[in-house]
Amino acid sequence: MTLLTEPTRIVLAKDSVAATDTNIREVSLLLHGDGTNGSTTITDSSLTPKTVTAVGNAQISTAVADPFGNSTGVLAFDGNGDFLSAVASPSFAFSTGDFTVEAWVYPTAYPNTYHTISATRGTTGTVNGWSWNVQNNGTMIVYLNGFAYQGTVTGAVPLNAWTHVAFVRSSGNIQTYAGGSANKTGSIANLANFTIESLWVGTTGGVATGSGGGGDPFTGYINDLRITKGVARYTSNFTPPTAPFPDF
Repeated sequence: MTLLTEPTRIVLAKDSVAATDTNIREVSLLLHGDGTNGSTTITDSSLTPKTVTAVGNAQISTAVADPFGNSTGVLAFDGNGDFLSAVASPSFAFSTGDFTVEAWVYPTAYPNTYHTISATRGTTGTVNGWSWNVQNNGTMIVYLNGFAYQGTVTGAVPLNAWTHVAFVRSSGNIQTYAGGSANKTGSIANLANFTIESLWVGTTGGVATGSGGGGDPFTGYINDLRITKGVARYTSNFTPPTAPFPDF
């Protein structure tokens, strides 16, 4: 007797990652900070992974849980000459288009006036670059080709706590956010032509103290730093993410 069996059914599931982030192909950089405590191997989880170099004491730390309660690692900076860098890439050359730079930050001290989250600045100047900083009063300030733009209310980025922050350009207008809330003065128009520059995390790069010298250092922890080219992810107040950003 011959037994009849039901044919094997192959189900092609929709890409769950793309379903959770429809702009994932536009992500230029994604640094979760996951890894072993003390490791200096920093992984970029974007579609086209960049080589990220840790300088000084910049490293992965599991001493502090990430914003979602996970102890899988965050990026740690002691504010004393340590930072991350990546070579210049078209992925960071926004031209005059939309973009979103965002991260979770956990500053542990404000010893200086400015504390850089990230920047794309040349090693000898500010030509066609930007620098995104937290000031010592807990506000954020952005430098766009030498133009200073201050946003968010005093204390919007407190010490010893995680805060989601974002820096967005939409149709030429710049806006900063802290905890999902837009800055206190409204957006400004700036169509600066951002060209290819080196990327820095935790420092302004070569602007303040020489080539990659670590100017305006950040002290504390950074998690889920994500850069999206060509997309303004936030154009009004929003609820900060409740889970780590998806990898490609």
